[in-house]
Amino acid sequence: MEIRHLQTFQIVVEEQNLIQAAMRLNYSQPTVSKHLQQLEDEIGLPLFERVDNRKKLTKSGEILYEHSKNILNELFTLQRKMEESKGEKQIIRVCGLDEYCDRFLLPQIVNVKKKDQNVSIEVYCVNSSDDALKKVILNEMDFAIINERPLNSDISSQCIDYNNLVLFASSDVANDTSQTENYIAKYPVLVDQRVPLIKFEILKKRAHFPNTIHCNSDEAIKNGVLNRQCLGIIGTNRIKKEIESGAVTILETYSSNMQVKLIALTKTLSNPIFQDFYTSIINACRRDATTR
Repeated sequence: MEIRHLQTFQIVVEEQNLIQAAMRLNYSQPTVSKHLQQLEDEIGLPLFERVDNRKKLTKSGEILYEHSKNILNELFTLQRKMEESKGEKQIIRVCGLDEYCDRFLLPQIVNVKKKDQNVSIEVYCVNSSDDALKKVILNEMDFAIINERPLNSDISSQCIDYNNLVLFASSDVANDTSQTENYIAKYPVLVDQRVPLIKFEILKKRAHFPNTIHCNSDEAIKNGVLNRQCLGIIGTNRIKKEIESGAVTILETYSSNMQVKLIALTKTLSNPIFQDFYTSIINACRRDATTR
């Protein structure tokens, strides 16, 4: 049963006149008559009968008319929604430490937007890699950039950079690595004690800090060290500019070449748009790494 035949039938019933129906449909009158005949042939029952020289719906015609209205209304709704969906933007949610958002995500997102205007990207800064990982697992974020963490089989990941875990100080406070033990005894150490990886690496080195201050934000650790008489434990990606400028001194390295990874739930990557974004970020980061 063709949709156009149902449309013709509905308009003929509403207009109660073949000529008016043909004008409304922009068909010739013979075409309208042909559509009605083909519909009756397909159903195997007459749809109209003549009463006092007027066409009147038969019982079969009345049943078909009621159902055809529902069918055509549903079709119209479907077509409208499909048309509207063409203009909808695919939202991609990404998160990471603010340093990672600034360094790895924002420069590449501009290129992604140029490539596909129908993609809308939301970037969120978080306090730790553990927070970022949790948001991906809970499907609150589509992608995250995290420091090296144990990952289960449901998560896909690619290394985009490397990071060292270090004890550091403002160069104004401590600049002689041979005096590290004295600095540790003298100044408080800011550290995020929630992170299992940090605790493990510190224990592995058998390091002991007599005055530890728990701080769950890398940004707070960084600012505390730069603006107060404190030491801090942090990943070198967070203080890259300060290392290069000589504003900080690395007193001790607890772990080297920890991977920085772009992660996503594996099922998320079944969407071609998400897969393309994932690949684009990875390739761009690798290109940048070769030019550094």
